Amino acid sequence: MKKQIKYFFLLAILAIININCSFEDNDSGSNKSTKSYNSLRNDNLGDKTGQVEDYFYNFENNVEANFFRYNPSLMANYESYSDYYSLFNEDPTNMVYKTFPDYLVSMKPEDASQFTQRTYIDSLSVAGRVSSDSVQISSTPFKNLEALEWNLDAEPSLQRYKLSNSDWVTDDTIINYDDIYDVSAYWAVVDTPFIQEGILFVDSSEWKDTNYVFLADDQIMFQNSFEFTKKQLSSDSLVFRINTDCNDNNLYDEAESGVQDFNGDNDSQDVLFEYLDNNNNGVYDAGDDPIEDYNGDNIYSVVFEFIDRGNQIWDPGEPYYDIDSSGTYDLNEPFQDRNCNGKWDGEESYTDSDGSQTYTAGEDFIDEGNGMFDDSETYYGGDPSKLFSIGDKPNSLLAHWSDQYTPEVILDISPGDDITNRWGNLYENIIEEVEIVDLQRQYVDDVDSLITLFTRKEVGHILEKNENGSFEPQDYYITKSEWSKVSGGQTERFYNYHIFHQPYHLNQVSHPSYFLPVGFYFSPNEIESGFWSKNKLESEVLYYTYNGQLRAGESIDTSYYDTTDVAIYFIEKSYRVESDSNVVVPAGHRPDMSLSAKDTTFTDCFKISQTTTMTMLGSGVEFGQRTESWLAKNIGLVKSEVFIRWTEHPYDSDYTANNNYLDTLNQAWIGFNRIELNSVAIQESNNVFRKMAHPVKNIRLQNIKDEQNFNFDPFYASKQHGIHTIDLRELIE
Repeated sequence: MKKQIKYFFLLAILAIININCSFEDNDSGSNKSTKSYNSLRNDNLGDKTGQVEDYFYNFENNVEANFFRYNPSLMANYESYSDYYSLFNEDPTNMVYKTFPDYLVSMKPEDASQFTQRTYIDSLSVAGRVSSDSVQISSTPFKNLEALEWNLDAEPSLQRYKLSNSDWVTDDTIINYDDIYDVSAYWAVVDTPFIQEGILFVDSSEWKDTNYVFLADDQIMFQNSFEFTKKQLSSDSLVFRINTDCNDNNLYDEAESGVQDFNGDNDSQDVLFEYLDNNNNGVYDAGDDPIEDYNGDNIYSVVFEFIDRGNQIWDPGEPYYDIDSSGTYDLNEPFQDRNCNGKWDGEESYTDSDGSQTYTAGEDFIDEGNGMFDDSETYYGGDPSKLFSIGDKPNSLLAHWSDQYTPEVILDISPGDDITNRWGNLYENIIEEVEIVDLQRQYVDDVDSLITLFTRKEVGHILEKNENGSFEPQDYYITKSEWSKVSGGQTERFYNYHIFHQPYHLNQVSHPSYFLPVGFYFSPNEIESGFWSKNKLESEVLYYTYNGQLRAGESIDTSYYDTTDVAIYFIEKSYRVESDSNVVVPAGHRPDMSLSAKDTTFTDCFKISQTTTMTMLGSGVEFGQRTESWLAKNIGLVKSEVFIRWTEHPYDSDYTANNNYLDTLNQAWIGFNRIELNSVAIQESNNVFRKMAHPVKNIRLQNIKDEQNFNFDPFYASKQHGIHTIDLRELIE
């Protein structure tokens, strides 16, 4: 069977859009439960109602609304516009939101054979057309490890080696090829009428062409091998090794031998203090309180129930980095824990027979243990000579033992650096260079045939009058928001497109976006916005309506599983509508821009609250988003706030929920984005005469970059809610 692809957005979007109020997945492998509540089943909620286009926007009108836009730092530090203006004597970032009623993204299809019958065009049909094309094959990007650097700036318990990486290393090649296929041409009045009812206007003076490509079942395969020299951590992975040789003798040892169960707890593994060392001098004296003479020797001291085994060799002080150059160890200084007791140990006492003031082989010493009971030592990979385990963090401080009595801590490791451990083992190239071959394949569609269909251009669509006597199109409307920010003296411009349609409720069409947790990102520079997006556009309810009406008291809860190529996400959504008669925003008229905007109070409003919780199954990481929006009659959106929360932030743990900012549900929300209406201009144009005088232009999204009215800005995938754009990079600005 041939695969048919239509290069025309309006059919593509209609094929992928699914209008779903709730979903349910019976995945037995998950412990998540679905929930569902829908007040739309109730015909009368007994409270305030209003048509959604009266409170949000009538997309048949020309709307230009200006909003003050507050990023996360502004939301955290300035509760109101007046707070901000009084400090800086200027406005926050201005965001402009516009509708484009003269542009329709698409219309709904309906069979109409009298308009869609196709006629073959011999003069434009070609057999065996040769089309030259090319395919680009790119290697898998990677980063070279340039150095390991111990992070002294972190808290002692969180210190580890930081990986200093290069920029992305990649390569590509272009392969040229010829594709041979047949071309057929047809004409018809319209491709499909793209309407369910009403009148379709077509331009009889202009033809447009649409290409249908039929593909062979099997794709064409191209491949190329890329060769690189890669710098990476060696297979030894010393920085991940956790020492398990707890008596530091380089030999496997069984558990330490018990002596006597002095405290009667049925083991012989305790270290018992026979007194309270009230003055912390390490010995029992007149100022201390006796506890119990466990061993009955009439001496209050510390009693071991076991033989605290040494290693029969003299041990120097554990290697540490002397941050303050004091010559003595301080608690904030990193060290190499060689005996597994979690604290720094100095050198063992010895008799300086030769007066050298340093230990000399053969001198008597006190062979000390580690002050704790040691069970049988563990080892890695079934080899008793590998007395270590492998951790998931590079927090094992390395030391060079070229001199067995004066080891040297290594804070910085470069490619080619070697390390000798205490037992004389040489580890070469902690950062090694390896030759890799990256075989990449690229598959391209093999065009079997191409059909070009010439049709008249659709210029407008008017429905029959509804019961209210108005004309309401059933179309997809494209709108746009734009704003600029100044950073470092440079002005950076931002924009986003927002697509809406109203089949039953007010829906928003976008690329569904999902988060990735810690481990997928290593820095904010490695992400686009904090989220990844599906390739296909989908339709999702923005505002639920009952027969086109917003209703105070509306309450809808839904949940479902979304299986993606990355992970399975459990989605929970909560939707609430309230009546609000006191919404204050800085939307007052001001004759002079040097003056602050005046507050305006809107009394006829709906407040809509929406909360989404997204849980990545398996990891259990949660992302939450709460949006609170206020809609004023005949004005539109006057205020909207977005809050987010994490159980594990994608790249910065400082933004992960903590006990300092918990709400009543034990959740920590961060104010991410707030917009407040500054001004709005609405030009009503929802009548049939305007449509006939200014016919609607049907536009493909891929061609929007060619339109002057859209400032030649291309469409791109983004995470958005309503007219909010959610970009986590704003958290670090």
